[in-house]
Amino acid sequence: MTMILDAFLGNFKEMLTKMAEEEVGMLLGVPGEIEKLGRTVGDIQCLLSDAEGKQTKSKSIEKWLLELKEAMYDADDIMDLCQIKAKERHERHDSSFSKFGCGISMLSCLRNPVFAHKIGTQIKELNSRLDEIYKKKSNLGLIELQGVVAPSNVRPMSSVPSAALVDIVGDKIEEDTSMLVKLLTTDFEDSVNENVSVVAIVGMPGIGKTTLAKKVFHDPEIQEVFPLRIWVCVSKDLKEVQLLKCIIREVGGDHGAAEERSELVPLLKSSIQDKKFFLVLDDVWPESQEVWDGLLREAMIGGARGSRLLFTTRNDSVARFIQATTTHHVQKLSDEDAWSLLAKQVAFNEFDSETLKDIGLELVKKCHGLPLAIIAIGGVLRGRGKDIHEWQTISESTLWSIVPGNHYFPQAFYLSYEDLPSHLKQCFIFCSLYPEDFEFNKIELVYSWLAEGFLCDEGDLSFYEKGVEYYKELVWRSLLEVDKISYDQDGCKMHDLLRSFAGDKRKSDSLIIKERKLVPRTSESSLKLRRLLIENSTVDLSLDFFEKEKSLRTLLLITNSMSEPPSNALLSLSHLRILELSNSNISCLSDSFGELVQLRYLNVSRTNLKTLPNSIGNLRKLLYLNLDGCEKLSHVPSSIVNLVELRFLSFDGTKVEVFPAGLRKLKKLIHLYDFQLDHNRSHNYSSLEDLGTMSLLSVLRLRNLENVIDINVAKEANLNEKAHLKELWFFYDPYRGHQVSKSIEEKKAREDVLNALSPPPTLEIFHIINYFGDQLPNWLHVGANLLKLKFLRYLRIMYCGCFSQLPPLGLLPNLDYLQIEDAKSVVRIGREFLFDDSQDQTKTKVSHSPILPFSQLNKLVFLRMSSWVEWLWDERQPAMPKLKALYIWNCPKLSSLPKGLLCHATSLEVLDIKALGQLKSVEDLRSVKELYVLESSNLERISNLPNLSFIQIVNCPNLKILENLKPRYSMVLLDYKMETLPEYLRKAKVEKLTVWCREELLVMIASLEIGSSEWQKFEHIPKVKFYGGDDQSLHATYQRAPYLFTTNVDSSALS
Repeated sequence: MTMILDAFLGNFKEMLTKMAEEEVGMLLGVPGEIEKLGRTVGDIQCLLSDAEGKQTKSKSIEKWLLELKEAMYDADDIMDLCQIKAKERHERHDSSFSKFGCGISMLSCLRNPVFAHKIGTQIKELNSRLDEIYKKKSNLGLIELQGVVAPSNVRPMSSVPSAALVDIVGDKIEEDTSMLVKLLTTDFEDSVNENVSVVAIVGMPGIGKTTLAKKVFHDPEIQEVFPLRIWVCVSKDLKEVQLLKCIIREVGGDHGAAEERSELVPLLKSSIQDKKFFLVLDDVWPESQEVWDGLLREAMIGGARGSRLLFTTRNDSVARFIQATTTHHVQKLSDEDAWSLLAKQVAFNEFDSETLKDIGLELVKKCHGLPLAIIAIGGVLRGRGKDIHEWQTISESTLWSIVPGNHYFPQAFYLSYEDLPSHLKQCFIFCSLYPEDFEFNKIELVYSWLAEGFLCDEGDLSFYEKGVEYYKELVWRSLLEVDKISYDQDGCKMHDLLRSFAGDKRKSDSLIIKERKLVPRTSESSLKLRRLLIENSTVDLSLDFFEKEKSLRTLLLITNSMSEPPSNALLSLSHLRILELSNSNISCLSDSFGELVQLRYLNVSRTNLKTLPNSIGNLRKLLYLNLDGCEKLSHVPSSIVNLVELRFLSFDGTKVEVFPAGLRKLKKLIHLYDFQLDHNRSHNYSSLEDLGTMSLLSVLRLRNLENVIDINVAKEANLNEKAHLKELWFFYDPYRGHQVSKSIEEKKAREDVLNALSPPPTLEIFHIINYFGDQLPNWLHVGANLLKLKFLRYLRIMYCGCFSQLPPLGLLPNLDYLQIEDAKSVVRIGREFLFDDSQDQTKTKVSHSPILPFSQLNKLVFLRMSSWVEWLWDERQPAMPKLKALYIWNCPKLSSLPKGLLCHATSLEVLDIKALGQLKSVEDLRSVKELYVLESSNLERISNLPNLSFIQIVNCPNLKILENLKPRYSMVLLDYKMETLPEYLRKAKVEKLTVWCREELLVMIASLEIGSSEWQKFEHIPKVKFYGGDDQSLHATYQRAPYLFTTNVDSSALS
């Protein structure tokens, strides 16, 4: 059940205590009822632990818990309405009242005798109802368990680390990966009559099918052979239009405004024609097995010969239906591999691993070799430390004896769930309401939890910080899988098996409608419906439907093509807290929309919404308003400034250019995206100084900053006093900036404004885009100021074309990501990039500062620096000791890499160079493992890379020397203009070579014999593959021992 009673009753009891202190019962005309209600709630809370432990064995107790849950939902609605009325009256009379609960004055609403009588009567009825529920304890055999100690696994929130899921380990998955890669890159000439051959991965839920498919997808050889790779999650409910659009985008096509299958299939066919591709369809069910033959085959069969389809499924019948050429069955992990996975999951050192191995092997055997079950139990063990007795307790738990029902859920899931504290249980279960493979955003998820009442809003940032810790905890326990690519791991998914397991816990009050199908509720459907998901459906819901479900708290309409609900249909949902309409067809909200006074969360992003109703200002409880991607929305009503409880507001991707006067009223905003600054200051609109009241801001994105010319306005924004500000974006309009930059006075005014917008020391992420000043702001340019930004981790400077010198960014003590893009006036980067010359009176080439420049930098990116000629870094100056990846693209005048980089970037593993027209050599980089050199026409030499394992060389025609590289590395060589293979291959100690070349060169190689001059360049290499022609359809394979040479080059071409 999504409402976890223990957590809810605790919050509710605290509220009643405050009300009793204020003698609210007397004012309601029901003296003693509040105190009695508080005692009853406390007594019931003492029964919960016993009841929840017995409910799986007693239908009567399960029914009792559901009855209690219903009563508490109704109680929550009563108190919420009371708070809303109190707030309205408080605002009208501007009086000072005592506070209770989550910060809303209760006494103010009780001065209305009609309302007070109504609430008093409802509280009295609620008291009787709960009293009857409590009295049933004897018949049910429930006992009060007072003073229950919180489980030892509940850590202080500050101790929760950020950790990604550990991948499956062991020899078996490596063997399976190698086998599948070889299979997919081998010709099927004799057995396949079509251009696309099909391979299936089959296995039971949680066994690691997707993990195996991902390892294959990201394998270097697959990347070499298939430049065009597409990954698509199919799931049980096939979303045809969405899937077609996704694939069209992935193959470089444009689906435009097409919304019908009949329009999209021809578009995909033309986009994929004669292209060699590798398509992965993950999680194909019997219900969606038509995805290939019935949907994609017609369009994609025109791909180049040698294209491959790999799909994962739980069912052999699906593999047979799709007619897979080869089916690979994933086997359970061996005990040793399972133990290795568990040990990595709990991050043991070698000593701990040996000490706990025996009990660990017992545990993994109970997981039956299922990786997902092992990962789940690992999430439990992480909280138990290295105490063998704790491990023994988990191993002896009675939950291992649970017999799976209709769905197969590993017993480890039950252990993992029961190990959760109550506040995390409700957050975990809530995530299962969203569609399969849904990509959660951390910020949206936290606000959803707040809207549902899982977090208590004290009027400050504490709820958000607590919600982020909840998110991290679920990730840490491996119940949510983070997107490892995102910088701050802000995106995540829930494994479909975990989603089904969590969904089992909330089915009594939730309903899902998808693909015109009404998924039936359980036998408990007599209970009121509280949450509804309508996914990818064209079903039209009538007014009658909504009127029957007046108790809905959450309504999710996700990727829907359904017609808009009747204008007054939503109004019957007076208790609605969350309304998710993103990507739906909705184009307007009725003016009576403002009657949904209990609404906290409204997401209308990426809809056709043209305007917001003026009544939206009545939603005084609204915390979250997302208008992202509403491209037709050009203005918002003035009443929006009445939403004084707003914490999140986004205009990204809208046409809203001005905000009504009164933005300063929104003092509680934490996230504000794309606030447009108008060049015509007016009392009718808000401007930059209105930000001065927002002391809680954590993320701020400002657009059209060039329109601010008054330094005093910038100062009044008080950015440097916003103690919680962590992420900041400054956007300037490039066209307007070009005009302003012609005037010295106007340009100077904008520079002064930017200097005045100094952020606080708490800043962690900063983007500045299209700035046209001659230098970056003082707070990024002066060493003393940079040292104050001690938490800045991520810095991106884009399209800032006027400044000629980079500031001493090396002084930023915690910077781990730096990107500088389109700094077109920068000619030279020298010592000023590492430290502040003005602080070093000696002016020697080596800094005397105790600060090591760029001490934490992990990734450095330079893009499109068209004037950059020289990068100086003295070899005696230590810096960048942790740099792992360096990208330099489209810097045509840069002729060399600095000596300091070669000497001091000792952690550098990836070097990616593209379009460096003057660069002549890459050498002496002793730690580099992966090297990418592309479109560098004057590059002549690559040498002294003793740790290299992979090199890619693309269109470097003058490269002559390739020496002193680590033996047995892999190489990809691409050049469609070369007429012969490069000479440097003769001495290259390559283990595996892949060549992409013009058709004529491949035909020549295929026509020659062993020992010929061209063959002598590669015949010493163990494995070589050639691909030729515009569509890469021609190929040849060479193997040194035992000798093998095969090709599909036509014999007539050879002659």
